[in-house]
Amino acid sequence: MTFEPQPQDADSLINLYRAIERCSRAMLSAALEGDWDAVSREQQQCTVLIDQTRHLVPTVALPKAEQRTRLQIMRQILQNEAVIRRLAHPWTERLERQLFPNAAAGGRV
Repeated sequence: MTFEPQPQDADSLINLYRAIERCSRAMLSAALEGDWDAVSREQQQCTVLIDQTRHLVPTVALPKAEQRTRLQIMRQILQNEAVIRRLAHPWTERLERQLFPNAAAGGRV
């Protein structure tokens, strides 16, 4: 017996990923403005969406096109998170430059 993904389930899952990405974008915007309370609120909303996604992921097999869409969304979320992390913890970047000066110059660690 093979499992045929239901289009509405795939759509629901992709819509959850898109909602997480929008939330991530709102977190980034708030972080750029230095509004860490707003970042925290958006992070809480993001956590709720991620929990919903975790419950849906095991039950949905995404078709190839939706898998590519999910990957693009996830890449954007990770990029947003990296910038937020640098804004929230600028000292880590300074420490990395001090510990690994060749890496910052494009050299090998």
